[in-house]
Amino acid sequence: MAQAQDLRQAITSVADHEEPILSAYLSVNADIPENQGRAYLVRLRDAMNDEGVPEELQDTVREYVEAETHPGARTLAIFAAEDGLFEVYRLQVDVPESLRWGDPYVAPLTLVLDEYEPYGAAVLDAERFRYFVVSPLSSASGEEELKANGFREVDVHPSEPYPRGGGSTDLDPAGRKHQSNIHRFYKELGELTRDVTFSEGVRRLILAGPKERTAEFRRTLPNELQERVVAEEHVDLGSPEGELLDRLEAIRERAEHEREKELLNEIRERGVRGLDETIAALQEENRVYHLTALWELEAEIRWCDNDQLAIRDATSEECPFCGQKTRVRPLTDVLVDLAAARGARLDFVLGEDENTDTLRDEFGGIAGLTRF
Repeated sequence: MAQAQDLRQAITSVADHEEPILSAYLSVNADIPENQGRAYLVRLRDAMNDEGVPEELQDTVREYVEAETHPGARTLAIFAAEDGLFEVYRLQVDVPESLRWGDPYVAPLTLVLDEYEPYGAAVLDAERFRYFVVSPLSSASGEEELKANGFREVDVHPSEPYPRGGGSTDLDPAGRKHQSNIHRFYKELGELTRDVTFSEGVRRLILAGPKERTAEFRRTLPNELQERVVAEEHVDLGSPEGELLDRLEAIRERAEHEREKELLNEIRERGVRGLDETIAALQEENRVYHLTALWELEAEIRWCDNDQLAIRDATSEECPFCGQKTRVRPLTDVLVDLAAARGARLDFVLGEDENTDTLRDEFGGIAGLTRF
């Protein structure tokens, strides 16, 4: 299963590869009824035929996928070319199925990176401490086991168990010693959590467990972790593991929804919106540092390969800057290229909720936060 750094490297290497190239995002999730009986093999064959993929390359791709009787992924991202390029990324997320022969198609990988940034989940009660990397992009290694929804538990153990005792007041020596032991215990947990969070590249942290435990734990977290906490939830660690992981995934999804909502609110106050205004601010003025767009944008835009620029005049068959021929490209592909060239973060918004409604109805499907 691909790690985030692998996907970033894939985006760069595949995007720079000489075309034509086969870019296929194949749904192999066994829980989807349409994939029963490995029906995706038929869809793959038909799509390659429709796109005119060379027969020899088709054979290579089909042989590989047919041999994957248990893909261990929800989506296979396949990139192949006649010069020998053949790369497969196993994604633990459901990416909209698509296949293209021609220009490298890396926009779905950008969607995956934006939508599923690694979350950490520190889960604790009086008996246990567990740390999950809540990311469909993480990879299991060593003794680590991949769990539902791409969860991976990191092997972390405090040197001492939660301090036993109690019954004494904070005013007597026994009570003060007990409180000191508890504080020392949570301080060690905080340091362990910091080390794992940084080593796993986690930017957002969930605290889960009985409220009284998570509250005290949060108070003792190192300062550099405080701002990364996006949720503190009461969770019963005695629940079956499947229920626990489902609950953590629901918390992650809610936190992502809130992040998107906050981004849209910021754009409403100090951003640009709509295709023309956003492309101008991104490309010509270099003011956009965070770009967001609907994934289902079925729009196209003219592009100059010589200048690597989007041409906003849809009728302009020649570039107004260099005079060379332009071509029509999907807008999502162009946004990936422009964001990378201008150093802007790009978020694709997927699904149907109030955030997508706002982005579509109020912002015209594309918007961005500006530096000034």
